Amino acid sequence: MLALACLTAAATAAAAAGVPGSAAATGGPPRAIVAFVPGATLDTFAAVPGASVGMLGATQGSYRQIQALLDLSQGARTSLAAYEPPRTPPLGVLADGRVAGWDAAVRRADAAPAPIVPGLFASSVPGGIAYVTQPGASTDPAIAVADRRGRVAVMALALTSGDVVARTRALLRRHRVAAVRLPDGAALRPLVRDRPPRTLVVAMTEPPATLVTRLLPVALVGERRGRTLTSRTTRTEGLVAGIDIAPTVLEWLGEPVPGEMTGQRIETAGPLDVAGLRDLHARLRVVTSRRYATLGYLALAWAVVALLAVAAGRRRGWRWAVRVGALAVLWLLPLLLPFAALRPGRLPEELGVALGALALAALLDRLVRWPVAPVVPAVIGIVAYVVDLAFGSPLIVTSLLGPNPLYGSRFYGIGNELESTLPVLMFTGIAAGACVLGRARRSPGLAVAFAAGGLVLGVAIGSGRLGADVGGVVTVGAGAAVAVLLALPGALTWRRALITVLVPVLAVVALAVLDLATGGDSHFTRSVLRAGDDQALEDVVQRRYELAWTQLKHGIMPLLTVIALGAIAAGAWARERLLPGVPGVDAWRAALGGSAAAGVAGALSNDSGPLLLVMATFGTAWVWGYLRCAPSSVRCRPTL
Repeated sequence: MLALACLTAAATAAAAAGVPGSAAATGGPPRAIVAFVPGATLDTFAAVPGASVGMLGATQGSYRQIQALLDLSQGARTSLAAYEPPRTPPLGVLADGRVAGWDAAVRRADAAPAPIVPGLFASSVPGGIAYVTQPGASTDPAIAVADRRGRVAVMALALTSGDVVARTRALLRRHRVAAVRLPDGAALRPLVRDRPPRTLVVAMTEPPATLVTRLLPVALVGERRGRTLTSRTTRTEGLVAGIDIAPTVLEWLGEPVPGEMTGQRIETAGPLDVAGLRDLHARLRVVTSRRYATLGYLALAWAVVALLAVAAGRRRGWRWAVRVGALAVLWLLPLLLPFAALRPGRLPEELGVALGALALAALLDRLVRWPVAPVVPAVIGIVAYVVDLAFGSPLIVTSLLGPNPLYGSRFYGIGNELESTLPVLMFTGIAAGACVLGRARRSPGLAVAFAAGGLVLGVAIGSGRLGADVGGVVTVGAGAAVAVLLALPGALTWRRALITVLVPVLAVVALAVLDLATGGDSHFTRSVLRAGDDQALEDVVQRRYELAWTQLKHGIMPLLTVIALGAIAAGAWARERLLPGVPGVDAWRAALGGSAAAGVAGALSNDSGPLLLVMATFGTAWVWGYLRCAPSSVRCRPTL
């Protein structure tokens, strides 16, 4: 170690002696420092003069330290489940800069259905990236700055904390980018203060070795100061992705960003609000656990209500309980947004959503006649979600069924759960609305209503400037096509069937045109439309189906999938007998068919396929139960 330190000192001193004075006077070319600070917090970075601060999503899916560092080196990432094997290989940085185990990491990346290139960051910087650390400190962060051969350009040792800044400055005379592992947050201030002119500093908390999924504090010095960070990857103030660091540094240096990098340049947004960032992180860390607890409380509360209702009124009580349960399921989506805005404690939210949905359902069943009551939660819900999407989806992202950015798959728009349930809510609302207007019979007008609803929701979900979810466009498009087909008068023909099949494809084409025309710059646009070859599309399709297959094998999902498919098949077979005596049967048959089709299409077009099928079928079954349980005239079969 001492010998290496002496050699490094000699090399950096020689480099310092050879720097022309004119370059120092003018500041020379742009440079960058990537600093890893162990244990740094948002407050640590906010205290640095000139810093803009945010939080960084280190990985996609479950957090792993080595994967986070590899993603930094790649400027691109995919889900852990898409790798073969999913487990990261053991890597270690040797004293001479070689990364032991690198070949295994490269083979693993090559097998992934995505353009993943470990070491692409350092290989895109002329001369590579130097690395500074101290004796006894972890060298793991150097993995992020190894080149494609698995080598770090220079491994330099600083014997003391005070020597770290000097070593870094000296290395920047020979290298345009230096990475440094600081001993603590206090060392960041002198590093920033004494950096060479035109030097960008990207500081982030060193990825810890724990397995807890989290967002890591990150700071940028060299751009606008005292702001909140964001990027086009996340489109959310305060959030960036680990894969954004490499493109940010390369653009600062004036170097081209390789096409394999999917990260985007980090930018500054609104004024820095550390308390707001801390609150956002705290919210995202509880969303998943509260999601399942809330659904559990809703199921338990409904079961208690159903038992009491059956005890009091037998079949009449059961019919009432099913209607209330169905309406509560429909109220669930609209209720999630105000609770996301309020961000209450655990029990107030879990019980508030569950009991609130049941209370609103019971009130609605009493005040609005059967079977048109679903129009109320449907209109409120669809309008609320479309408006929130138009404003950047701030409430959807932090709601219990939103796309939790903590796991790095989606940072804005809607998640898989909403992708499959919003169409059910919309189709149900259209059918109920048609009953209100007395236009529920099969007709061109009814078909236009379903088509218009599908168009509005599809644009909101799919546009790059709103939801940016191409899978959602397929889901909504397929559901709307089937609903329109069932709403049109006349018999089913081959021409109508062909049009129904083509609608989702045409919807994706329309999305592409809309996104390119409006500059939406969604992930779909960047990864497929501007990829330049067919390989990107092939990778996207392969990745989606591999992840869907992984989801299908998880837990009880195989059983739930079989039940969902069986329910859809049974409904299709008995479609003429499905809704005996229900007013507006044509509209309701179209709504149920469209909802089921949305679930099937979502399963075939999404990386969480079975989940979408199960959730859409679950919602559709409840709507069917509501229709079968009229207050008096229609007898209800206890099938739910």
